[in-house]
Amino acid sequence: MPASVKVMHYYLFISFFYFCLEILLPCNNVDIFIKILIIIICIVMKRIYFLAILIIPIFLGSCNVANETDHSLTLEAYRELGIPDPGKVWNFQDYITTFGALLNLKLEKPYALPVKNSRRSGELFYRMISLENLSFLEDESLPLHEKAHRIKGFVNVYNDLIELYTNVLMKKQYYNPELVEIWIFGLGVTQKMLDLAEKINKSDVPADRRMASGYKSIQGIYLTGLMEVLRQQQYTSQYPVRDLELLTDSLSISVQRNMEWFDEDTSEQIKQAMRAVIDSTSSLKIKNDYLELIEIL
Repeated sequence: MPASVKVMHYYLFISFFYFCLEILLPCNNVDIFIKILIIIICIVMKRIYFLAILIIPIFLGSCNVANETDHSLTLEAYRELGIPDPGKVWNFQDYITTFGALLNLKLEKPYALPVKNSRRSGELFYRMISLENLSFLEDESLPLHEKAHRIKGFVNVYNDLIELYTNVLMKKQYYNPELVEIWIFGLGVTQKMLDLAEKINKSDVPADRRMASGYKSIQGIYLTGLMEVLRQQQYTSQYPVRDLELLTDSLSISVQRNMEWFDEDTSEQIKQAMRAVIDSTSSLKIKNDYLELIEIL
């Protein structure tokens, strides 16, 4: 075989390989990716390239079908379970009601929870993780110490959301895209807690001042959540790349906003966690963003 033909064969193989890498890995369907890779090798060896046009779209289609499967219920069905209207701002009692209904639903139908980007249930999912539900923090008539009592409950909301969307018996989670969104929500909640704590520290109201000692514990809650999210981000094969990059944006903004109160040990722990993510990810965006952060920490 002429050398030029061999070069063309290798070029086609590499092109097909990277095409599949770009299309299939974001949808996390490794099995389909391996099957296509085997087909490509056979095609290159037998030099029957026209088969790629016939076979590969079939597998790409099955990837899309699997990704678009939505087992969640309609908003009306969730309302019949007693879940509040997602069109309104929720209070803490609304969350309690929702968790009770969804935990029972999960026992019967594990894949029927509200999910992101769903025409059926997306509105409900985004209500559950909406920082608008903390809009009471903007109520000037509400004392700071009362706001502090209310927002403490949202730490439980975050933990309950994680528990609801996690199956401890499964290594790879069905609700991984939703878990990423919940982590971002958790970062937002703890940031609002930190902002409120700073206002309390500057307040002269006795009832507020009595809560000032809790600032350190709030910082601890924030750092614990941050380190856990960075730890989870190391499992790059389990989450869509685009979602992890979105999470990186939120983490980067959060770290830069709070780094002024990090001590040396805290900064070093965050750096080490980011290096572990860098070593585990194939995303250039995540690598570059965390390398920049490590430089300024």
